Amino acid sequence: MFLLKMTALILVLLAAHHALADPKPGGELIISVGTGPPRSLNSAVASGYSTIMISTQIFASPLRYDEHWNPQPYLARDWNISKDGLSVTLHLMDGATFHDGYPVTSEDVAFSIMTVKEYSPFKDAMAPVERVDTPDRRTVIVHLQRPHPAILMAMSPLIMPVLPKHIYGDGQDVRKHPANVKPVGSGPFRFAEYIPEKQVVLERNERFFIPGRPYLDRIVFRIENDVSVQMLGMERQEIQLLPLFVDPEGESRLDRNHLFAITARGYEGAGAISWVEFNLLRKPVDDKRVRQAIAYAADRKFITDFLHRGQSRIATGPIIPDSPFYEGNVPLYEMDLGKANLLLDEAGYPKKSDGKRFALTLDYPDLLPSQLKDVALYLRDQLAKIGIDVRTRRWDNFQQWMNHVANWEFDMTMNVVSNYGDPVIGVQRTYLSGNIKKGVMFTNCSNYRSPKVDELLTQAGAEMDSNKRKSLYREFQQIVTEDLPILWMNVVPFRTVYNAGLRNLPMSIWGVFAPLDEIYWETPPWREFSTPPNLDEQDPLLKQVAVHAIHLLREQGLDSALEIFKDPSRGFLDLAGSGLHVVGFTTDGFAFLDNSGQMKPGMTIGGILDLEGNRLLAQLLAVARGKNGGWFSSTGTLPHPVSHRAGPMSAWCGLLREMDVVCAIEWGEE
Repeated sequence: MFLLKMTALILVLLAAHHALADPKPGGELIISVGTGPPRSLNSAVASGYSTIMISTQIFASPLRYDEHWNPQPYLARDWNISKDGLSVTLHLMDGATFHDGYPVTSEDVAFSIMTVKEYSPFKDAMAPVERVDTPDRRTVIVHLQRPHPAILMAMSPLIMPVLPKHIYGDGQDVRKHPANVKPVGSGPFRFAEYIPEKQVVLERNERFFIPGRPYLDRIVFRIENDVSVQMLGMERQEIQLLPLFVDPEGESRLDRNHLFAITARGYEGAGAISWVEFNLLRKPVDDKRVRQAIAYAADRKFITDFLHRGQSRIATGPIIPDSPFYEGNVPLYEMDLGKANLLLDEAGYPKKSDGKRFALTLDYPDLLPSQLKDVALYLRDQLAKIGIDVRTRRWDNFQQWMNHVANWEFDMTMNVVSNYGDPVIGVQRTYLSGNIKKGVMFTNCSNYRSPKVDELLTQAGAEMDSNKRKSLYREFQQIVTEDLPILWMNVVPFRTVYNAGLRNLPMSIWGVFAPLDEIYWETPPWREFSTPPNLDEQDPLLKQVAVHAIHLLREQGLDSALEIFKDPSRGFLDLAGSGLHVVGFTTDGFAFLDNSGQMKPGMTIGGILDLEGNRLLAQLLAVARGKNGGWFSSTGTLPHPVSHRAGPMSAWCGLLREMDVVCAIEWGEE
């Protein structure tokens, strides 16, 4: 009897635990994308982290991968590779449909494979495909010209989106198809809205072929390249997932906040490397000795240990150290300014009377500043020591930078490029001479040509024996690190910062590049607003402006309210007169709103003092919480936003939420 009671109790406890662990459907997830706007919403014709993250939610693929590098069923319920390695047979799930209701068939998969083969930046992933047979609506037979060790990896979501043939097969150029910005797929989320440079909105696919999924109702991808704004959004819980985050100082700040968790898992498949790419069509970097001199001048240990605070690792070549194909016995180019100078002299570029040899431009996009901008500025100063006059050029517009690089209009550029699981997929695209494609980004933009490298990569891409592949890739790495078309700087230490209330964050090798159909809210973000005071006709204008601003933020949110705040006719702004404007900041002192344009989001007011040495932040927090009825006045604390004179200033402040303060500020006459 005792045993029966204990068994019953255990079953009850297990049932209770299971009930607690059941995913909760519903809710919205806002993701901050800090890697530039998507070039397309279809990863069959474009790469880039932003494109891939969004595309994998809209389009399903034949397979997906777990955290142990094992392929798992997705649109294909099972598969097999022939003994000779020359064919792969896929059997598709029953009942899978596209978002418009059309069934997913073998014809769609065949069409998609050939589209990737012809148009994708990852076209090498499907290069060995000779033809695709479709004996019935649920069977796909992929015939290969040669064995292809990466064929299953190539069927992952980020590389192999299954496109609806009835839409994309209409004769239009797939690369420019209008469906690329309003796509129809069979993935867990369907397209709802795309505001270029701002956000992409996806909604739950009610027809998704995996019953009960996805759990979320909606995903919003917000495009935001400013790391300070991203961190502020996380702290205010306006965004809940910050992928591809790589900022050592920012990570320390976010790690102290109990609202979030931070993980490095989920980027094993990506294998990202930050590097300097040389344009071998341009002098003087067409000379290997010049490129090697630049390598000897760059102290990569300083970059990883100091600039990156020990969070990144030196990248010694084109394949990341975690790969089974990595070879460490290559030229390491440890810093040696003497060698650098000798190589430049030998190359025929002696120092002139001003100490300079020649000038170069080093471009970088305004993304991932710790990996690109910080390293570019360091290299500028370091190369000056060997007589190279480097002008750094920041590109605020990501698309313009990509066009600049893809059309070979650069001397050197910073970039971040990924291995993507297998060298066939992510590595060889940069070094094969056959992949020199003007106007196409993330290919061989260096214009590097080596018949021996072409031969080795072609052989390795067809070799099914792992040890033989390792030998081929070993020789490839030894050659390319000698030729140095790329100066590999460091393995990028990507992190994912996420709200602690989220569950089932994707931890497979593809992480946030995988479908987000399993993620759900255990505890949604707490965003309870404070109650603003009631107003009457006798209340001063300043208080009325602040209270109306709080109401507007409560009702419409920051993005929508911001346009109203900036319109002088709406009563929140008077820069020509009293300097009236509205500011919002967190209790930690980070600004999220300033309609006068003085403070950018993420800036801090924590260090501002009044004439008596008192901190402005502490005083504004006190009045916002009720001291002096919300009123604050000072002389000499902040300058007028137009005249910049620090005269008598008045403010009324109140709480939007417990952590957010909103103030209306104006200046009087001295």
